[in-house]
Amino acid sequence: MSQPDALQQATQRLDAAVDELEIFLGSVFVEGEEGEGGVSIATLKEQVRFLTEERDRLLVELDAEKSRVRRLMDANDEVSERLETVMGTLKEIMPAVPG
Repeated sequence: MSQPDALQQATQRLDAAVDELEIFLGSVFVEGEEGEGGVSIATLKEQVRFLTEERDRLLVELDAEKSRVRRLMDANDEVSERLETVMGTLKEIMPAVPG
């Protein structure tokens, strides 16, 4: 097969694939109102807007929870240090109790 023939066949296959894709998308997306089994572009845009707003809200909540976790970890570290200090002090001032 010569180079131009192969290119011509590839172009024809590409055109056929694009045509099939257009037919498929035409059956899925309907201009304007929802049709039989179709979804309108306006509905999809509304869903994307809703999901974007939801994602943004969840990101804000996630940031707040990350900040809360950092504060709790810092408080935990501080309490642990204080307890270690108290335990060390108690060991120093308490006489050894024979066991």
